[in-house]
Amino acid sequence: MTGRVSLLDHADRLLDGAYGLEARGPRIAALLARSVLEEWLDAQNASWVQHASGYPTTRSKLIALEPLRGRQLAVRAKRVWHGLSRAVHRHAYELQPSVAEVRHLVGEVRKLELDLGSSK
Repeated sequence: MTGRVSLLDHADRLLDGAYGLEARGPRIAALLARSVLEEWLDAQNASWVQHASGYPTTRSKLIALEPLRGRQLAVRAKRVWHGLSRAVHRHAYELQPSVAEVRHLVGEVRKLELDLGSSK
């Protein structure tokens, strides 16, 4: 858990402007947070992933999360992952993700990790 928390701490520092990346900071912070969320999903699905043929996609892990951890947690995880994915991908016709938007998503990843700790 310390490695993941460290990545989220770096995401917060990026959003605070600590690394001098200016406009690139929010997108990179979103990428760090999405990496943490994907590691969290791997931990949630560890019991059945080893029996799956091939390597399951993140979308399939999100679908499998509902029977494993409940609908409410699964819906939250899907919403956060989709938000982070939108923030990470760059399209010429879209605005840069705002610092506030990415900060909210980083906070949601932290909450999901706390829920994981309380549900064990």
